[in-house]
Amino acid sequence: MRDLEGYALHPYLVYYDLESRLRHLSPADAVEARKTLADMPLGERLYGRWLVSQARRGRWQVYRDHYVPQQRADARCYHARALYRTGDREAALALVPDLWVVDESQPKACDPLFEVWMAAGLRTEEMAWQRLGLAIESNERTLARYLLRFFSGARARAAQAYYDGHVRPEVARQRSRFPDTEYGHEALAHALTRYAARSPRAAADAWRGHRERLSLSDGIRTYIDERIALGLATLGEFPPNADPAADSHSPAYRTGMATASIAHRRWSAAAGWIDALDAASRDTLQWRYWLGRALMAAGDDAARGEDVLRELAGHRNYYGFLAADRLGLEPSLNERRVLVSESVQRNLRRNPAVERLTELFAVGDSLNARREWYAIYDDLPLDDRRGLVELASDIGWIEQAIIGASQAELTDHLALRFPTPFLDIYQRHAFATNLPVWFLFAVSRQESAFNPRARSPAGARGLMQLMGATARATAASVRLRRPSAADLYDPDTNVTLGAHHLAELMARYDNHRALVAAAYNAGSGRVNRWLRERPDLPTDVWIETIPFAETRGYVKSVLAFSYVYASRFGIRVPVLAAHEQRVP
Repeated sequence: MRDLEGYALHPYLVYYDLESRLRHLSPADAVEARKTLADMPLGERLYGRWLVSQARRGRWQVYRDHYVPQQRADARCYHARALYRTGDREAALALVPDLWVVDESQPKACDPLFEVWMAAGLRTEEMAWQRLGLAIESNERTLARYLLRFFSGARARAAQAYYDGHVRPEVARQRSRFPDTEYGHEALAHALTRYAARSPRAAADAWRGHRERLSLSDGIRTYIDERIALGLATLGEFPPNADPAADSHSPAYRTGMATASIAHRRWSAAAGWIDALDAASRDTLQWRYWLGRALMAAGDDAARGEDVLRELAGHRNYYGFLAADRLGLEPSLNERRVLVSESVQRNLRRNPAVERLTELFAVGDSLNARREWYAIYDDLPLDDRRGLVELASDIGWIEQAIIGASQAELTDHLALRFPTPFLDIYQRHAFATNLPVWFLFAVSRQESAFNPRARSPAGARGLMQLMGATARATAASVRLRRPSAADLYDPDTNVTLGAHHLAELMARYDNHRALVAAAYNAGSGRVNRWLRERPDLPTDVWIETIPFAETRGYVKSVLAFSYVYASRFGIRVPVLAAHEQRVP
């Protein structure tokens, strides 16, 4: 520490030294350390950890006297416990509902407080019901099952039905399951909603059995009616003489009917439902495209539809590219470089936080580099934000440059937003697999934003986010060495296997990039099932009705990025080639 005083990362040596002595820091030392490290994001982190160490040693008065508001649930629970243990019991217990009525299990530090609160009889069944609803909406099944113990009588039946209807929606067929109470009605609405998404006709039959038996409110009846109607609409069974402009329709119902009408190419109806959307929704690029598309396909007002698409074609976006393609126009890239002055760059590099994040990235500590970035970013002037993005690009922190470009109003600076790192690797493996290099770049841009150390929660790794099983199967099929998990962080290995996997998918789906992208993201098994369920559709319709929201967005991004990267390589390609206009 003495020898490196003045070095950009000297504060981190101070931090780690203090951290090693954390339990033994006096309150005065902790307060002084907080002041010393106030300019770096780890300063508050260290102080928070010191507070936790005091709570764990039962130093409740120290914790209370030095507490500063924290986001972490354990710190908030320790604060309430400190209040309770130092005599302010009423204030402590008043904090518990906000800690308990949440959609996830809380840390064990909260358990003693919760036990005291429950023993005092302050937990109500209404609170438990609220938490059960939050847990079910978040699909936290273990928590939801735990909460069932807090109900009695008719509400216990309703709670069990609520949980069972979430896990097995077909229980909606059992009339005796759902008591004729407000809570039973809520449980039934949830079960029928999920059932209608899976088996619309069976859900409609079950609903008819409940409808006259229960004393439902008008709001619940309308809600369930709409969910059943939306489920049937996915099968092409639409309500007769429906008026899209009727005031009784919810926004979700109008959106769902518009989507179902598109899926079944009922173009006049689709235009009507889109026109009935609220102004904010109707003005999005997505619904502008589908309005223009529907009007042109219906033929009733083709001129208006063409005008809508022509205006949309000026946007560099998936829908803008589709609009231009449909009208036979050249899609717009709207490229505009923004240069940051040398004086801004020079002053920015002298900023201590920027010095730290630059050095942290150089030594491989991207986590703390990112913390430094976000600690200063919002307070920087726009020119400095742009300079920081350029700096990230210059030092090879590609992922952060891509993220920062959008936040710094550099969306038209394509060199920053669509870079070509590891170019020799991508070119080599594109040649070896007979794939367009711009398609490999588009997939990698979407998968990892070119972070070779990226790892998804599911365990996908590297530039092209390969799962271990996929990587091993691909390596075996092309007779390459079996890769380890660590191998997938090597750019050359990752792109080799990713390119070969994409080539296999290209062969399987006749070079149809929309299907290949969908299979890369969701798996070939799902894509094959979707093709069996919805064959012979225009590709834009098929993409819009992919059941998984993540895969829908993924395919749209890859197709849009493909066009941008092809253009950056000086190659003119159609947004969708002739053989990609429809799915088989």
